[in-house]
Amino acid sequence: MFYDIQPEEQKQRYKQMLSIIGKLTRLFSESNCPYLPYRVQENVFCKYFEADNLARSDCSADAKKNRIGVGLKTWMGGDDQKVAEFDSLRERFCNLQGLELVKKIAEFRNERIRITKNLHGIDEMVYHIVKRVPNSMQILEHAFEAIDIEHIVLIPNRGNGNNTYFTDGKHTYHFSMSKNTLYMIFDDMILLDSFNVDILDDPYSYLMGLADNFAQFTTPSEQPIDTTNKICLRLYSTKSNGDKYVFEKSGLNQWNACGRVRDPNEIYIPFPSEDRERNVGFFPPRDQPFDLLLPDGTTISAKICQADGKAIMSNPNKVLGEWLLRKVFELSEGTLLTYQMLEVFGIDCVIFTKLDELKYSIDFAEIGTYERFYNLDNIDE
Repeated sequence: MFYDIQPEEQKQRYKQMLSIIGKLTRLFSESNCPYLPYRVQENVFCKYFEADNLARSDCSADAKKNRIGVGLKTWMGGDDQKVAEFDSLRERFCNLQGLELVKKIAEFRNERIRITKNLHGIDEMVYHIVKRVPNSMQILEHAFEAIDIEHIVLIPNRGNGNNTYFTDGKHTYHFSMSKNTLYMIFDDMILLDSFNVDILDDPYSYLMGLADNFAQFTTPSEQPIDTTNKICLRLYSTKSNGDKYVFEKSGLNQWNACGRVRDPNEIYIPFPSEDRERNVGFFPPRDQPFDLLLPDGTTISAKICQADGKAIMSNPNKVLGEWLLRKVFELSEGTLLTYQMLEVFGIDCVIFTKLDELKYSIDFAEIGTYERFYNLDNIDE
């Protein structure tokens, strides 16, 4: 379990903050069950347990500490809860049924867990749940495991044409075809802690009473959050008909290019002209080395390369491929990376963040992030 091995002071402060938030329930609900937005839970968990917040990284874990990945959940009702969505992969399973369907969904689920662990340097994973019951919160944890595909068995006489229930002998799941969503029944949770929450009858008066103290926390020097220190780049290209693909002889498959003999790990991240034009000056000049922090905490040397600075490579350029192709994706040498693979992995672009002069980080983002990042409807090469 994660919670039991955390310092007692951190656990107390975590519970205290959750209780404070729960006191304000009447701002949002008339329920006697404390209100707790999931984004608030994520932020509170990471702040008080000093964990890395992965919730915006669009991976299977919401937080990470000491090589433990944590899936964060909060709910009031039943224990049948969503664990994964597969909207972008619907065409690959929409014609499947029964055992064939759930095995395919299990493959997709396991691939995303594997990629998350490899990307972020995670050895084990656990679900951490805050369950809200009348006037109280419970802290529970539950195993977070890959699905044992070899032991999947359908559960008869349960569900309907839209929902298929199954078990792998360890956990029970169901897949909703209409929602493209996999649910797991959290029926083996371990209760680790609980505490009362005194819900305020009139949180408005309480907050109004704090108004006189707000000025000391706000100064004219406060500035809006700087959003100019990030850029998003695609790992794919787009055909005129809108189909996405990965170049077979460049980019993430540069090792397959013609000409000189190449190292099987040679890759680069494309930095096409339209992205260079909208992000002028974000990176150092061509061939100027900079530090690049990978999601697992490793720092490598990288630089802008090739004509017009159209490529971002590690230095030497095989280092990035050794990490991404071999350690993260676990592809054997000579295997072409395809966009269909990226769809299964659940990622198709990267976000670079400028941390300091000559220091950047890179994170992998879910499918569709590039279009949302730049508010684009269509991407044309």
